[in-house]
Amino acid sequence: MRPSVSSRSGPPLLPEGLLRAQRGLKRVVVGLNFSLQSEFALARALRLPLAHGAALSVLHVSPPLDGHRGPDGTVVGARCLRRAVTSTCRRLRQRPDVDVREELRAGDAPRVASELVKEQGAEVLVVGRPSLMKYPVAPLPDTCMLMRLVREVDTSVLVVVPHPGRVYHRPLVAVNFSRESRRALELTLRLCPPSTPVEVLHVVDTREEEAALQREDAPLDRWFRLRQEREDAARVALGRFLAPYRETGRELGIRVRTGNPEEGILAESLERDSDLLALGMSSVSPRPTLIQGVLGHSRCDVLISRHVAPSAVLPDGGPPSRSVPHD
Repeated sequence: MRPSVSSRSGPPLLPEGLLRAQRGLKRVVVGLNFSLQSEFALARALRLPLAHGAALSVLHVSPPLDGHRGPDGTVVGARCLRRAVTSTCRRLRQRPDVDVREELRAGDAPRVASELVKEQGAEVLVVGRPSLMKYPVAPLPDTCMLMRLVREVDTSVLVVVPHPGRVYHRPLVAVNFSRESRRALELTLRLCPPSTPVEVLHVVDTREEEAALQREDAPLDRWFRLRQEREDAARVALGRFLAPYRETGRELGIRVRTGNPEEGILAESLERDSDLLALGMSSVSPRPTLIQGVLGHSRCDVLISRHVAPSAVLPDGGPPSRSVPHD
C-alpha cells in the first residue's frame, strides 16, 4: 500500500530566543578538490547568509607531492587553491568584514577537515556530492569520502548537489522530535531568508505494525485506523515540538507521512521540489542507513545538522583580515 500523506498549515513559527541578529553564520568551511561538484559547493557557500565579521575558509587537502610530510613538503593544488580564494575575495568585495582564508593542508581529508572545524569552531562544512552515474542509484557506501566526512566531522555538513541558482526558498526539515531535529530546524531557519516558508515533516514509521496486520490478513479498515491514529498522535506531538517557535514571525508548514522514513522523506522532497533537505544527526547514535539513503538519492542539497559552539575568536586570536586582496 502507498504511504498516506496529510498536511496542515501552522501559525508563523521561529525558535523562541533565536534573535534575528544571530541568523547569519560566523564560521564556514568549504571543502574544495577542484571538481565541478566542489565548485558548486563553493558557489553555494557564497550564497549563504554570512554574519558581520564572519570567516569563510576554503580548504584543500591532498597528499604531499614529493612524499615529504614535513612543513617544507610540496602539496598538490596550491596554485589552484590560490586562484579559487582570489576569485572568492572578488565575489565578496562588497563584504570587507568577511575574512576569506586559504587552507592548504596535507593528510587524510576527513581527519584534516575535522581538525580544522574544531580549530575554527565552524558551524557548517560545505562539500559537493560526488557525481552518481550508476543506475539505479544506490545508497552511498559507508566507506566513501562523503560518508566519512558526515560521520567524522563534528559539525553540520551541507552537501551540495545541483548548481545553486539562488538562495534557498523551498526548504524541507525532517524531524523525529529529538534535540538534533530541533537544531536542524534552527540551522535551516538561519540559512533561509526571513520571508521563506519552511516545511516541517515527520514520518511515522508504521512498518512493524503494518507487517503484523499483513500476517493477520487484517481488513483494510484496520490499516486505515492504524494510520489515522498514528497520524493524529504525530500531529499533536509535532505541534508541541514546534510550540517554542510560535512567537517570532516565521511561516512553517506541517507535513505528516506514514511508512518508511527514508522513502517518505525523499518522496516529500521530490513532490515539493525542495531545494534543501535538512536532517538532524546524533553523535551518540547516528542513523547511517537513513542518511546514506537520503544522500545517495536526494536531488537537492542535504543538510546533516550537528551542533557545535562557535569559538569567540579566530585561531590566531586576532581580528579578521583577508588572506588575499580583492584586486
